[in-house]
Amino acid sequence: MKTLFGCISLLLVFGGCTSTINSATGAQAKIKSHQTIAILPFEVRFDLRNKNRKKFSDKELAEVRHFMATGLQEYLYGWLNHYSNTKPFTVTIQHVDVTDSILSDKKISYMVLYNMGRTELANILGVDAVLTPNVIFAQPNSPAVAALLNPIDLFDPLNPSNSVFLNEVATQEMKMQVLVTDKSSETPIWAFETKTQNSRSYGFSTKRQKENILYPLFDNIDKTLTRFIKKFPYVHN
Repeated sequence: MKTLFGCISLLLVFGGCTSTINSATGAQAKIKSHQTIAILPFEVRFDLRNKNRKKFSDKELAEVRHFMATGLQEYLYGWLNHYSNTKPFTVTIQHVDVTDSILSDKKISYMVLYNMGRTELANILGVDAVLTPNVIFAQPNSPAVAALLNPIDLFDPLNPSNSVFLNEVATQEMKMQVLVTDKSSETPIWAFETKTQNSRSYGFSTKRQKENILYPLFDNIDKTLTRFIKKFPYVHN
């Protein structure tokens, strides 16, 4: 699993990204009043094409989702912490080790976490608000359609190995939603949604078929988090 998480560090220049932000009435006043917030483990889902989904057992995908939940939580915290050195935030972000330790002490597992109220979690964690991040890793197009969308990757005269016979082309899509929920109400006061997509060819190996399916799904993570951080509502004006 550590090898899987290593793929998160990839940053690609391909693909597009769109995002939207919604704020509730009075959200800015509440956001300004917050002193400490916590990042919850990500809720992770995979929307794989049928033939790829059949290669994984429910247990295998559950293990990957659980691993990615805290891996992405820590990754986002690291990005925000680094960004705050340039543009200070108006709040303190509870260290994810503290957040996860409290959840563990309260015996709140990943499976239980997303069936609980956000206000209850905020109060358990002792913060003014919680960030609830959700991600869906998808494969919206078949390799044939992806090849039509990105034909230049199929044949590269400078790289003979980059041929349709040795590589597959796939469209990878990452949808992310982050909600900010104040400790006093279950209704989110701020919501960010984005979709990042790219189509590219990638090396195929018959020895690592499952990794070939999952690894490319993480290509969009850095680009997606960059877009979120630029819209982070706790940045000083």
